[in-house]
Amino acid sequence: MKLVSLATILFLLAALGACGEATPPGGKRASQAATRGPDPSEIVAALPPDAQPYGLDVYTAKCVSCHGALGQGVDANPALGELKRAAMFQRLLDYRAGKPQGERVAVMAQAVAGMSDAELAAASIYAGE
Repeated sequence: MKLVSLATILFLLAALGACGEATPPGGKRASQAATRGPDPSEIVAALPPDAQPYGLDVYTAKCVSCHGALGQGVDANPALGELKRAAMFQRLLDYRAGKPQGERVAVMAQAVAGMSDAELAAASIYAGE
């Protein structure tokens, strides 16, 4: 293979590889920054170890009756398996804040009304992917 051909191929591969990979000065891509919610692990880790809620306990007490032991959903209640932890945490925060998000806003708002950020985070860590 000629040196010129090899150089051309390498240049084209580098140019194609760079497409869509640009990172803005802030370090995060706009699509990541816009879709990424708060990290529930950071919320729980900020508490002293003896005050950290355990996700299974929170999920069992507050979520299992509607979403099932495995998050598969019960009756018309949705399954939780496809939600990422951060997305689930953000959704729970939004329910608690009363933001409309589907058909069962009132039920979810009531279910999470008395829960702390740490409890919501622990349930998200347990039930989210």
